Amino acid sequence: MPEPNEDIWDQMVQAGDAFATEEDYEHGYARVVRVDLQQHVVFRVGDETYGIPIAQIGEISKPMYTTPVPRTADFVLGIGNVRGVVIPIVDLATRLRLGQCHKAREARVLIVRHGGEQTGLLVDEVIGVMSIAPENLEEAPGALAGARGDFIRALARWEGRIIIILDLGTLLAPADFLALGVRRASGRGGRS
Repeated sequence: MPEPNEDIWDQMVQAGDAFATEEDYEHGYARVVRVDLQQHVVFRVGDETYGIPIAQIGEISKPMYTTPVPRTADFVLGIGNVRGVVIPIVDLATRLRLGQCHKAREARVLIVRHGGEQTGLLVDEVIGVMSIAPENLEEAPGALAGARGDFIRALARWEGRIIIILDLGTLLAPADFLALGVRRASGRGGRS
């Protein structure tokens, strides 16, 4: 029976267990730790997988009650209250023209920070966090230009999937948050 104050290492030596030493592990291998990896939160919208740099995400929450706001674009679900701060909540599937997010149990709201503002992005499911080396980020092909292509900052590969890294600058362009008729009227200097 071991003594109450006896060290675990002493107990193992008495039991005859062999220990690996520094020399056992020293084979001339140098462990390289990359400091240039970029972490991204990976999530699913419809059947597609997307990512946003983790530095742009303040928190992830369950879907919340939203109050509709008149004269906003169809992808704006409304405004929600996050710890006393009122922020717009966007259905990312509608914004990306993929239909609507399915408000299943796995649905989450990513609270993102861009341009000094916070916005909630409703997604179907948060998958995890991935680290990407800068050389593994690829530019989006030119054929993707246009309506949805403008939202793409880069593409990456992760666990056999292609991850679409979103550009929050174009995704959250303030002018797009107004309903189409309101945008046209305000572009002429009038009001609707």
